[in-house]
Amino acid sequence: MVNIRKEERYLLGVDLAKSLDFTSFAVVHMEFDLKLNDFVYHLVGLDRIRGVDYPKITDLILETAKRLRGKVFDGAWDGPHVCMDASGLGAPIRDYLKQSGWFGGGMHGRSIFPVVFTGGEAARYDTVTRNYNISKSIIISNFLSLMQHRRFDYAPGLEALPLLDQEIANFKYHLTPSGHTGFDAEQGAHDDLICATCIPLIIGEWRYSLKQRAKVGPKPSWM
Repeated sequence: MVNIRKEERYLLGVDLAKSLDFTSFAVVHMEFDLKLNDFVYHLVGLDRIRGVDYPKITDLILETAKRLRGKVFDGAWDGPHVCMDASGLGAPIRDYLKQSGWFGGGMHGRSIFPVVFTGGEAARYDTVTRNYNISKSIIISNFLSLMQHRRFDYAPGLEALPLLDQEIANFKYHLTPSGHTGFDAEQGAHDDLICATCIPLIIGEWRYSLKQRAKVGPKPSWM
């Protein structure tokens, strides 16, 4: 019998705190499902912290990524990859992680995918900052599509799941003053857990899926 190697990897999603908000982490196990002939995503870790300074958060990201690397199975093709919010104060954390020397290694190495949230329904890769500029509308729509097609699930017993469900319920469509469709949390509601979960999902679809997905939204032209 031929042993078919299944493509799989870990993606670590990070949504960084603004002011007194929460910083959230999501660990996603991405694997190719031979029956579906497509990738599926399993949320296997979810947590949030508050009142922790940025140097400590940077250390936590590195420590978590290294633990995931230690758990990497023989079938993993690459990773783990950090898919992070690079808005505002996220930029220096991105730079510190790059300077740590731990990321890299080519096709089967470990990467950082920094994402900056934009308005409207745009998506592009900035060749100067090397950020992925993506609207929340696209990111959340991709998440909902994966759920609808049963390509996303989560491990039972994750303590933060009820909070994630609440954040999903708080997201609403709205029209911006410029006439674009927006998708954002209700005023005063948290969205850190859903963003930490959705960032690695959109990166997984755009970077590794071989299929064109109209529902995901436009890819940056070079991807």
